[in-house]
Amino acid sequence: MNFDGLTDSPANIVNDAVRCRCGSVARVGCGLCVSCLLQRGLHREEPQMDSFDAVLAEIDIRDSDWRLGNYQILEEIGRGGMGVIYRARQRYSGRIVALKRVLSYHRESRDTLARFHREAEAAASLDHPNILPVYEVGLSEEDLPFFSMKFASGGSLLHARAVFRNEPRLAVHLLAKVARGVESAHSQGIVHRDLKPGNILLDGRGEPLVSDFGLAKWLDTTSDLTRTLTIFGTPGYIAPEQAESPAGKPGPAVDVYSLGAILFELLSGRPPFLGEHAIAVIRQAAELPAPKLRSIVPALDRDLETICARCLERDPATRYRSAGDLANDLERWLEGRPIIARPVLPPARLWRWSRRNPRLAASLSACLVLGSAVVARQSQTRRLEDALRSNSAAAHSVAVLPFLDLDEIQPNSALASRAAALLQDKMSIYGPCRVLTVKEPLARWTGAALQDEIEETARSTKSGAVLSGTCRRADGKIRISLHLISENAVLGDWLIERESDVATQAIQEFGTSIYKLLDQSTAAAFPSEDPAMSNDRARAFFTAGRDLMNRRTIAEMDRAIACFEGAIREEPRSINARSFLAMACMGRDLLSAKPELAQRASDVGREAVRLAPRNPTAQRALCAVLVSYGRYREALEHGFQSIEFGDRSERAFGQIAYTWKALGRPDRAILWYKKAKLSQHQPADYDALLGDCLADLGADQEAQQAYKSATTFRPDQPEGWLGLARLRLLAGDADGAREICRPQLLHYPDAPIAKQFAALVEFFARNYGEAERLYTELESNDPLGGGRDGAYGGAVDYRSARARIKIESGDEVGARALLLDVLTTAKQKLFSAPNDAETLYRLSAVEAMLDKPADSLKDLRTAINAGWIDYRSTRLDPRFDAVSTIPEFQTILSELAAHVARLGRQSPAVLTAATHN
Repeated sequence: MNFDGLTDSPANIVNDAVRCRCGSVARVGCGLCVSCLLQRGLHREEPQMDSFDAVLAEIDIRDSDWRLGNYQILEEIGRGGMGVIYRARQRYSGRIVALKRVLSYHRESRDTLARFHREAEAAASLDHPNILPVYEVGLSEEDLPFFSMKFASGGSLLHARAVFRNEPRLAVHLLAKVARGVESAHSQGIVHRDLKPGNILLDGRGEPLVSDFGLAKWLDTTSDLTRTLTIFGTPGYIAPEQAESPAGKPGPAVDVYSLGAILFELLSGRPPFLGEHAIAVIRQAAELPAPKLRSIVPALDRDLETICARCLERDPATRYRSAGDLANDLERWLEGRPIIARPVLPPARLWRWSRRNPRLAASLSACLVLGSAVVARQSQTRRLEDALRSNSAAAHSVAVLPFLDLDEIQPNSALASRAAALLQDKMSIYGPCRVLTVKEPLARWTGAALQDEIEETARSTKSGAVLSGTCRRADGKIRISLHLISENAVLGDWLIERESDVATQAIQEFGTSIYKLLDQSTAAAFPSEDPAMSNDRARAFFTAGRDLMNRRTIAEMDRAIACFEGAIREEPRSINARSFLAMACMGRDLLSAKPELAQRASDVGREAVRLAPRNPTAQRALCAVLVSYGRYREALEHGFQSIEFGDRSERAFGQIAYTWKALGRPDRAILWYKKAKLSQHQPADYDALLGDCLADLGADQEAQQAYKSATTFRPDQPEGWLGLARLRLLAGDADGAREICRPQLLHYPDAPIAKQFAALVEFFARNYGEAERLYTELESNDPLGGGRDGAYGGAVDYRSARARIKIESGDEVGARALLLDVLTTAKQKLFSAPNDAETLYRLSAVEAMLDKPADSLKDLRTAINAGWIDYRSTRLDPRFDAVSTIPEFQTILSELAAHVARLGRQSPAVLTAATHN
């Protein structure tokens, strides 16, 4: 008998697989296919091989280039026991879809047709960004049902899982999204029942999509069909209760178990249970506890082990209550916050064992009671003495990490040692204590006290808590922040602002508070979270808005704004919702200029800081808003305060880096980006930004490496290839820039930054006809746009570019009208942000075209003093043609080039750090 063509595995895997004696793919370790395995176990006679082969031979299997309904079949991409999946093109829209159709020899199988209809019905009833959408359900000319769905070009997690083996943050980030999709299905009363890596697809941006609802059940269904669909899923991923009673009523707990098994495999490289065959795997899952994650990969975080263990509990009642609770814990871990799940303690495990084995437990208990009575008095005395000695030594132990010097971006071990000595003196007044200094920073030390830093330090020093801190100079004083953190919670935060000669001594004042907090550390609650996280509807709005923001298109940004507004309506006390609303308004304004959104971003950001001045998220959001609108120094202050008030995310470091770049200090920006990369959510999150800084320093070869890394690991974003094209343009190779740019534009139709750079290439190449066409198209969608996208826009706004083109064509009147309009806008902007380097630069360019050379050169120098250092763009910019032959203009550019060269020479370690991290 030959089962070729009836598997849903890719062709190359099927061809290389071990074959059963019947010719099918052997799916278990003993070399048998599932069918032969079950036949042996049930002592059934061999089937009639010739008869079955004859039936299969009659099946007409077509590969490609034929039509099914309104779809042109392009190629077959997978088969299963029930259906075949094609890549197809919708006839009228031209959209590429995946199309699933029942295999023709199942035409008379009522159960198979019912199951197929059930899959289509389940998937079509769901609407979530992480569930594969169904577009259309129909019947073929042969009366075989089919449905079309989104084509996931990234393949399945089954084939991509190796990517996540050494990237736990990436794996957790992906599974949190999957859990949100499953939560959405559960809210509609649908349980998937067959979650596994092969049923999680990836789109072109790497976003996960839950698919294949062929085994799904409605929670409240009582139909005969439900009772007959007894196929119970995939061994290794199904919950024990599902295998024991496949026709029973499933609950969300079965999907939580499957999610835990998938997470376990992504992190460890293997499923929780292994066996020679499917029955052995099912038996292990039913009888044995799941292995500890860290017994396989010791380096993984203990909280991840706890999360996996909670999902893989044999008792459904002790798992996470819902997929949403699992997603919440995964997101808490990603954000460096304590998770809710706690490890199952030995007494609880003993109690569960005794319930499963009551007679044996009773016998052992009697023996233990009898033996304990004999030695109770002696043992009790010894235990009390040991406990007193242990508590006396460890109750008040603190490890002090090197402080982060925010000015020098370096560890300050001397200040940490001095703080440890002062605290030891103060705390010893109240009782036994131990305060020690970690003199050598950890390999991944960031200064932000990330959760893994805290756990590793506490474990290596055997301390009950860890003290981290920062220091910097501000307004002639020293600011020192302190953060006392245990493995479970932030115990205390303090900020010192004193004259330099007494600032360090002031640390001693907090010794009393620290001693008392350590007394309470074992009972410390989790740090207070934003109110939106405790309100289900507000949390749903907030989470959706945050995901939409990351897509960076106008439509998605508008939806994100609406989501954050919804979160504030549901929970008016939420500071985080206000902070993200400010950033969403800013992002929307950058994509298409709207002055009212710019003002709203500033107002909402300042309101969040006013309501909660010590909230790190509010401080970081206001930093982002201010730097986007040219208030760089004020932005930097709020960025520093976000870290001082306990922001433990890499986004805080990245925001400070972006601000330093805007201030004309790419050398400092690189050091901050290096810190951000230590805890980035995805590989190469900051590589394109690093490339921009390196290009500013003239280190084009190193910049090229960074941009290539961005194109490899973040193909969903255009900045990597934009950076490569920009390097060509700055080198005077407009044709090379155009060669990179044009084909890539097709992949990013909704990215204004990509279209703007394409126009810049033609403008700098003085191909004015094409430049005018592109800028006119851009201006029609964004009348006030351009000039605000940093490196990729060249500080060229659409109106001034069109004015330069009109000058070239002889339309002096039209050009002057545009320039006067731009001049007014620039001066209005400088009224609120007088040190905005990009606005000053645009003002200088307009003055050059208005034949005001003195004003133009004066404002160009002012722009350089404010942070403009891109002298190579200035040399190419046609707007400066009128002053380009003036000796002073050439002197200004020569001096700027020399300044940039000095920055690069003075920071050789910076370049090394950027290209090797």
